[in-house]
Amino acid sequence: MKASSGALLAAVAFAAVAATAVATTYTVGGTDKWDTYIDYDKWTAGKTFMVGDTIEFKYMPYHNVLEVTEEDYAACNPGSPISTHSGGDTTFNLTAAGTRYFICGIPRHCLNGTMHVKITTVPYGAAAAPGGPAQAPLGSTPADAFAPGPAGYRVAMDAAGKSPVAAPSDAPRYRQPAAAVAGLALAALVALVA
Repeated sequence: MKASSGALLAAVAFAAVAATAVATTYTVGGTDKWDTYIDYDKWTAGKTFMVGDTIEFKYMPYHNVLEVTEEDYAACNPGSPISTHSGGDTTFNLTAAGTRYFICGIPRHCLNGTMHVKITTVPYGAAAAPGGPAQAPLGSTPADAFAPGPAGYRVAMDAAGKSPVAAPSDAPRYRQPAAAVAGLALAALVALVA
């Protein structure tokens, strides 16, 4: 009984780790962090932020992070932020698809043209075109978009019929493997009890 309890505990621990392992945490600005004279448009280029990911602002105490509306972002207006954060380390969980806007509210830090960043979050399963913005997830895949796979399985193919694609889903990236791992854990539990 002790061996089966240990195996069950290991399966549950593995499921917990796997459930969070797929989400990505991005430090805004990378190694340059949140500071003046960083090109944040260049930093976001080529990144696909997905529901379930996290963005983290790391900065010196003389900066801050304001989440603002699109209009306030375009005008670098810190007057009516959605939220204001200070202290040198601010984290935002990307919980929904859409675009969020961030600026530094210190005078001239946004207006100098650099301390502002726009983060566009897409549902899990969306892909970015090379050098372009993220694309919306595919709708239902037409029946003729499948190709024979190994051992008679059918694999979804892209529109050109050349590359396999993941099944689309609006579920957060971090919840996709959790269901599979939870199912495996349950199957292991049933096997241990039987």
